[in-house]
Amino acid sequence: MRRSRWELAQGMTVTNRPTWPLNWASSNYECNMGALVQSRFWICCAALMIFVSAQSQSAAQTVQTRQALSAAPHKFKAAVENPAFEWFFLLVDTGKELDIWAKHGLDPEFVPAAGSAAQLKERVDAGIEIGFVNTAEVPLARSNRIPVKIVAGYFGETTARIFAAADGPIRTAKELDGKKIGIVATTHTSYRTVLFMNERLAIKAEPVPLGSLQNNVTSLKAGQIDAFYSAEGAALTLVDTGDVRLLLPLADIYPKPYTAVVVWTTDDLIKNNPDLVTRFVRATLETVEYLKTHPSYAAGLYVRRTSASQAVAEKAVASLNHILAPSGRGSGQDLVAAVKGNWQFIIESGAVARDIAVKIEDVVDSTFLPTK
Repeated sequence: MRRSRWELAQGMTVTNRPTWPLNWASSNYECNMGALVQSRFWICCAALMIFVSAQSQSAAQTVQTRQALSAAPHKFKAAVENPAFEWFFLLVDTGKELDIWAKHGLDPEFVPAAGSAAQLKERVDAGIEIGFVNTAEVPLARSNRIPVKIVAGYFGETTARIFAAADGPIRTAKELDGKKIGIVATTHTSYRTVLFMNERLAIKAEPVPLGSLQNNVTSLKAGQIDAFYSAEGAALTLVDTGDVRLLLPLADIYPKPYTAVVVWTTDDLIKNNPDLVTRFVRATLETVEYLKTHPSYAAGLYVRRTSASQAVAEKAVASLNHILAPSGRGSGQDLVAAVKGNWQFIIESGAVARDIAVKIEDVVDSTFLPTK
């Protein structure tokens, strides 16, 4: 029996013509039922997709909400401000101007940096838990049971130098025996430097506290002192103009490795808010790296901050960039070793007793530094 085109299309074989209408009806019913099942299947799929999409949107909104909450910047006080020295104010101003602090989720209120271990204690007593300070002040404070630690050393070898009158009789550091050396203050590193020079060079020079660089230069010209201490790059321009002579770069006699200025924080902040410490260290080191790689920007900022000439600014920045340490490890590859170098300087200066109980490994926490 021949099969119709419809039958061929439906894949049916008809053997009995009289039963064809029944078979056709049965087949049509099965088709309709199949279509109904398929329709219901796709409806279910669509409903499932809508549900999943709604859940995904809800989850995304939850994540965004959590991210917004976690993105709230840390508000805190940082003892970092010092208008006299570029290794303080250039970091603070650059971080603010380029939003580096904000980039790391920080919204600090900058307050004056501690200039001594006693002032460091005052900052901690006032509730301030992080900042910049000359390295020696941290182990000195720790020896007096002030719970502070060093977490980064962004300043390597010292930029400090001893200067004498260009037309004066003193030609070598050894000739400072029995002479007067102008310094910043008796609580400043410059005072310890003269004591260190006395020990290292076997001389007996007298430190004379005078304050600023300008005060020291004026006293030198007046014959009230025979030389002066300065770590400021601006002092080098006086060499260029013939006003003074560079007598001794102190890095030549200081221990190595070395770190002159560090990031400090409290034991409590390390324990209770290590995220803030990490962000602060990273922001500081990123700023240091930017200053080293953008000297023109740094010089321009120096001019705006101090009203100095472009020549003075460029000299100051070049001097600073020579020793900035973006690794956070001072002049070497090990922060502990660099702090030990500084502590050796303190011991030899006679600022503390040689048998003082300070274990530098307990003063330093290197875990916040970037990997090498």
